Amino acid sequence: MDNVFEFPAGLYGFPDLKCFVVVDVPGAGDVVKQLVSTEDPNVGFTLVFPFAFFPRYSPDIPEEELVAVGAESAEQVLLYAIASVPEDFRKATANLRAPVLFNPFTRKGRQVILGDDRYGIREPLFQGADRIPAEEGR
Repeated sequence: MDNVFEFPAGLYGFPDLKCFVVVDVPGAGDVVKQLVSTEDPNVGFTLVFPFAFFPRYSPDIPEEELVAVGAESAEQVLLYAIASVPEDFRKATANLRAPVLFNPFTRKGRQVILGDDRYGIREPLFQGADRIPAEEGR
């Protein structure tokens, strides 16, 4: 994925930051990336490719969200989840309820809050990868 993306609506909690760069994490391929604001380099997020951790993850992305990044279909976007990675990385979680869409053709991005409750905001990355998130214990 090329680097710089415009987020016209910002990210949740950071509505004034509109431009972010996607940075590769050495050795992580496309599974883990960093998303860093070009306007405030102190603001950054760890991104994970959710399908690598949750093969059954199947979010329904509303058409208006696709249109907002200039896509005609879900096949035209890349989808990542913002992860929280504590010092003990084995306790890392991903926010599957609010994935981040990237359109590599228009260079636009958008964070989407999904309308259903199948997915949680703190899904453990290293436990139960074959289950549907939010299925157990909720």
